[in-house]
Amino acid sequence: MVVSLIALFVALGGTSYAALKIPKNSVGSPQVINGSLQKGDLSTKAVAALKGNRGAAGAQGSPGPAGASGAVGATGPAGTARAYAEVDSTTQSLVTARTKNITAVARPSTGTYCLSPAAGIDPRAVAIVATEDFELSSEDGIVQVTGTGTDCPAGQLEVQTDDTGGFLANTISFHLIVP
Repeated sequence: MVVSLIALFVALGGTSYAALKIPKNSVGSPQVINGSLQKGDLSTKAVAALKGNRGAAGAQGSPGPAGASGAVGATGPAGTARAYAEVDSTTQSLVTARTKNITAVARPSTGTYCLSPAAGIDPRAVAIVATEDFELSSEDGIVQVTGTGTDCPAGQLEVQTDDTGGFLANTISFHLIVP
């Protein structure tokens, strides 16, 4: 026990002695392990000496292609659709801000809509396109244009809306385009 205590005191005393008695600036490259020093271990003068001057700027690149002209939100050219409409199934009405040359809508039976086109638009002479309005519809479904069917008076467009089960449904809002 006595021998181990003496060894402990000698070991601790030698380290303390070395820490207190090492002269300033006496540690050199042979004593330092590569990668062991951090920026905080160096003096301000040593850090400043490691910084070099900034190099010359490179040549400026060629300009990119010109962007699209026109102001953001500018109105585009007039479209070619002769008529279009947005039909809200909840109110059974046309959304007037999104309707052109469709004057009225009626729902004579479940899932069947009759739309009245403006004068000069023959519903039999064109291929009409209808798609579901996912923002207004309360469920997913299918919209099909049946042309001039038996549920609507002559000269009106007939559109049917089905739910995903294939049954006529009143919950499907839609858009209609007459090219």
